[in-house]
Amino acid sequence: IRSEKVRRLCKEQEIVTVNGQFPGPSIYVHEGDRLVVHVVNNASYNITLH
Repeated sequence: IRSEKVRRLCKEQEIVTVNGQFPGPSIYVHEGDRLVVHVVNNASYNITLH
């Protein structure tokens, strides 16, 4: 996770990306699957994933 500056419609703003993507990738699992997610937050503030 990191903050990146992007320019859209002649306006520059900072957005949070996951693996360089916005929105971040979807994760699909089935009931009973075990999922381990390792997150490194390189943004300058706390992030909540949901």
